[in-house]
Amino acid sequence: MQTTKKNILRALLILTLVSCSTSKKTTQAIAPVITPVQEDLTPTWGLDISHYQEIIDWSILKEQELGFIFVKATEGSNLQDVKYKEYYNKIRSLKIPVGSYHFFTYLSSGKNQAKNFLSVAKYQRGDLPLVVDAEFSKKMPLKEQVIKELKEFIATVYIKTGIYPIIYCPYKYYNMYVKGNLPTNCKLWIVDYAGKPNCDWTFWQTTERYKVKGIKGYVDFNQFRGTKKDLKQLFL
Repeated sequence: MQTTKKNILRALLILTLVSCSTSKKTTQAIAPVITPVQEDLTPTWGLDISHYQEIIDWSILKEQELGFIFVKATEGSNLQDVKYKEYYNKIRSLKIPVGSYHFFTYLSSGKNQAKNFLSVAKYQRGDLPLVVDAEFSKKMPLKEQVIKELKEFIATVYIKTGIYPIIYCPYKYYNMYVKGNLPTNCKLWIVDYAGKPNCDWTFWQTTERYKVKGIKGYVDFNQFRGTKKDLKQLFL
């Protein structure tokens, strides 16, 4: 009788354990296999061009999958680049992000130069911000005058368009005139062929002697600090 009871108890215990084990197996969720999304961390490269790039095969250039192209629109207070309209319209038609730049001189006021620039440059939805190209000349004005005129140019462009222009300049120029003197709202496009600039640059011109299929001769080559997805955040 006692042996029978023990056997019965053993049987019940085994059934209970089996039941619990089966319950756990049937209710346990199977974790899905998730493939992580790979972010494109490839640097975004592009060009800046003007009438100096006279011969361009646009069909070949498009195949190079450039991230962007900036085109020269004006210079000083009265000069317009003869290829600007043609190049700008062609680049837009190819669906390549495009921006327009002004070559700053020290022969006229920043305000008058901005007026010349805005009378020619296009800045449509989907374009990159306008750019002021400020470089050293053989005879530079006093530092205070350079800063004053650049401030006037930037202010005039901003008042008329709501756009803070990108400042393109050599790294040495940045340290002498731009750093601590011009609005920090203006993003930086730094020229430095010796190495990566030690500042908060958005674009970096790495060489002026780049060879790209579709353009005869050398062309300036630039890196954007980010991916193509990041570049879209700059679009107007």
